[in-house]
Amino acid sequence: MAGKIYLSDIIKVGGRSSLLSRIQILSVIKTLRQKNKTKEFQTVFRESAGDKDLKTPLWQFAGQGIFTKDLQEDLLNHKIDIAIHSWKDMDLRERKDTLLVPILPREDVRDVLLFKRNKWISAPTEITILTSSPRREHHIHDFVKSYFPTPINSFQVKIESVRGNIQTRLRKYMEHENGGILVAKAALDRILSFNDEENQIPELGDVKQLIRETINLSLFMVMPSSIFPSAPAQGALCAEIRKEDKLLKTILREISDADAELTANEERKILSQYGGGCHQKIGVSVLTRDYGKITFVRGETEDGKTLFTKELSGSPNLNFHRNEVWPPNAKMAARQRERLTYSIPKDVDVFVSRGYAFPLDLSVNPTNQILWSAGLSTWKDLALRGFWVNGTCDGLGESEPPNIELLLGRSPKFVKLTHVDSDKHNSIYPVVPTYFVSAPEIPVPFDISKIKAAYWRSGSEFDIITKRFPELLNVIHFVGPGSTFKKIKQMIGETAASTRVFVSLSFDSWVERYIKP
Repeated sequence: MAGKIYLSDIIKVGGRSSLLSRIQILSVIKTLRQKNKTKEFQTVFRESAGDKDLKTPLWQFAGQGIFTKDLQEDLLNHKIDIAIHSWKDMDLRERKDTLLVPILPREDVRDVLLFKRNKWISAPTEITILTSSPRREHHIHDFVKSYFPTPINSFQVKIESVRGNIQTRLRKYMEHENGGILVAKAALDRILSFNDEENQIPELGDVKQLIRETINLSLFMVMPSSIFPSAPAQGALCAEIRKEDKLLKTILREISDADAELTANEERKILSQYGGGCHQKIGVSVLTRDYGKITFVRGETEDGKTLFTKELSGSPNLNFHRNEVWPPNAKMAARQRERLTYSIPKDVDVFVSRGYAFPLDLSVNPTNQILWSAGLSTWKDLALRGFWVNGTCDGLGESEPPNIELLLGRSPKFVKLTHVDSDKHNSIYPVVPTYFVSAPEIPVPFDISKIKAAYWRSGSEFDIITKRFPELLNVIHFVGPGSTFKKIKQMIGETAASTRVFVSLSFDSWVERYIKP
């Protein structure tokens, strides 16, 4: 029977009746129709148990499949042929009668914090954050202390649970006497970007307006994956089908995305080591880049064990003594800095390469300008000075796109604040020099003949030191992701770079990984 239903020209696609779920299903069907013009795809929407019960905290439903179980039953009872799920809602158990097929590219995996502008201005002594996620609750306390601007970073943080669809949660946020709300950025992006050409979601316009008005009355922060990793498979979709429907699997495989499948599966595999479920205080984010696979894990297990790892796959199996590397003794070489007169165009957004690059007399208006940092230490520096930072490249290089056009309602217009000798050719943004940095101080004695490897903090450091010591061009090079990585590959050639240029996520991680005790 299943084979006949599948082989017919009508395929029933089921999912939850929430607005976001309908958008996801209609997006899937639109893509399927482009590749299967002879098939008719019909939608079947229904409320799940999780949609009906909006009072019980999600973590209390651990392992019960509250958003998926009803659809699985419809699937097995042949009421539908495909069930479309947010992959993060799927439990980790092995399935006996159904299988999951990853579909479509993954949306932004990060969380976003919306914070009321009037709470920023009035500066309360306590801030309340709405979230029903134990993971987000675990992450946010430390985050506020280090990355919220002074003086808010010293305030008491109170967490209140919020349930419901995205529009319900945003309304509660706006009506409630609270400071902020944490939501999946993918949810906002999917709604704001969806083009309902056939008017299949009558309320979509009103919900888009609600989201836009809420954002306009808020400041936002896009949470960095390295210290605020998401729920495993957040932003990814999957289709569930009966195991015997092999040809249907083939059709769905045509709209699969390899990167989404790899990262979501890896995240779920890592979570499974700790039991899984939305009751867990564990976030996992896996990113694939041309220099390797990055894995961020943070949280707390049920027995109280703290998890906090940042790993890059594909690292070479090498070790060096401290007298065999640049910088000498594997300690940052001292450099002197001096501020310069600068000129920044009006009404631009600001990308800051390091804290010192942000002039002492510069101000940024968080209501109409975006402030973005190269890494977390820069974010901390700016926050201590009282600035609201919207997000970061997370130390992965400025080629990491902010991906905030939908939140902003416009494209950001960044200028990059950096030192005067910064590599302008490999910079994505127009450069505004704000300081001078001296050549690294070289200790005496310094035996260049012993050096086997070098870690470069910047392209200018590479230029200065290799001009003085050309022998260093032939050593093994380590560098953070970003423009310096590109520059060094260009300087020594792609062929040599493939065996002698490697990425480390930070100087500290390089020391920990490659320097012998």
